[in-house]
Amino acid sequence: MKKKTVFYGRRFGESAAADPNMWAVPYGDMMTSLMIFFLILFALTSLQQEALKVSENQLLVKKLEKFGKISLTAEKINVTFPQDIIFSKGSPELSDNFKVAIADISGYLRKNPGTVIISGHADSSPLRGGKYKDNWYLSAERGWSVGNELIKNGIDPKRLQIRGYGEFNPVAANSTDEGKAKNRRIEMTILKIKTEEPEKFIYYKTTAGENITDISKKVLGDEKFSQKIVELNSGKIDDKGRIIQDTEILLPFNPK
Repeated sequence: MKKKTVFYGRRFGESAAADPNMWAVPYGDMMTSLMIFFLILFALTSLQQEALKVSENQLLVKKLEKFGKISLTAEKINVTFPQDIIFSKGSPELSDNFKVAIADISGYLRKNPGTVIISGHADSSPLRGGKYKDNWYLSAERGWSVGNELIKNGIDPKRLQIRGYGEFNPVAANSTDEGKAKNRRIEMTILKIKTEEPEKFIYYKTTAGENITDISKKVLGDEKFSQKIVELNSGKIDDKGRIIQDTEILLPFNPK
């Protein structure tokens, strides 16, 4: 008996039957490419925004360095301005040049909310004549002048704290002219807003009839969290502080 040879395939010129799922391959490739594109775009945008912020800060620092000494930390920016380049002797009136600097500072403050502390300081030399009876009054008035100029440039007065120290917070000895010049100053401290840490919670399985005060003491170590538990689990606790039915409830996280 002869063996039959069977060939599988198609005749020359015949087209293969279309696979109904073949569209999924190019579609999947396209979606993957789009996802990668948007991830790259997001990363580039974030880097550009960060670079822009850094360049703005550097520009502000460069402008203010002409007027005073700057120190930066993660929590604050501190600028010390010698009073001799800001005010005339015995006067709280700002120089025109310093008003330009205040305009630059205000531009930064409008984009970076936070408290601004303005402190006026003086040397120990007694005032002779004029409307101010001592250095304390004059230093406070000069602090007010700086604050007023910030307000004129659109800064909310609620953000400002004005302090006058007179000669009572020196940074150098008042026994020399050089030391006195260092002590006559305006300090501006810009506090950066800290992002609050999000509140943390835990899930806890309960049974009907359990008392919230008991749960608070047993799980969190203190019954003072009872009211917070009630607030977090509206509809799961009756008016006597008991769990209505078997369920999971939210508890505030308490690192004992």
